[in-house]
Amino acid sequence: MQPPPLFPLSRNNHRGRSKAIMNYDALPTPSSKAEATDFLQTLLNKNLRVGTTDGRMFWGSFKCTDSDCNLVLQHTYEYRPPSLSQLQSAATTTTTTTTTTKVVMDMTSRYLGLVVVPGQYITKIEVEEFASQLKKKQQKQSPPQQPQQQQPQQQQQQPTRKVEIS
Repeated sequence: MQPPPLFPLSRNNHRGRSKAIMNYDALPTPSSKAEATDFLQTLLNKNLRVGTTDGRMFWGSFKCTDSDCNLVLQHTYEYRPPSLSQLQSAATTTTTTTTTTKVVMDMTSRYLGLVVVPGQYITKIEVEEFASQLKKKQQKQSPPQQPQQQQPQQQQQQPTRKVEIS
């Protein structure tokens, strides 16, 4: 007999969000749980760029996560796109030399420190890696190549023995 689902169909929690049905067949197998845990452990203390639904980006050191996909980032900076009024004021101050006007503005940033980014608002997660880190990772993944011994142009003939089998 199979146990009942973890959450009944369309049960609303106290914040008005509904949770989907989870049956035991959909839960990850122990091997995939172990793989997921191993993958998350490789990300610990790495710098992540986390995009949210409102257009903000958080950049910080990954510390932990939970079953709701909330992320905890340490030493975090928040980057916000310019507001519509800032874009309009910048557009009026630029001079148009061609038929199209392109306004480029920097994102505003501020230091936040230790931050929890709710999983429901996360749209994109990127790991920050430098070219030197990628080269080291590729070297670890590919087996070391054995240097091929150069054979002389003229091969010496090896003496052969004939063996007769009766």
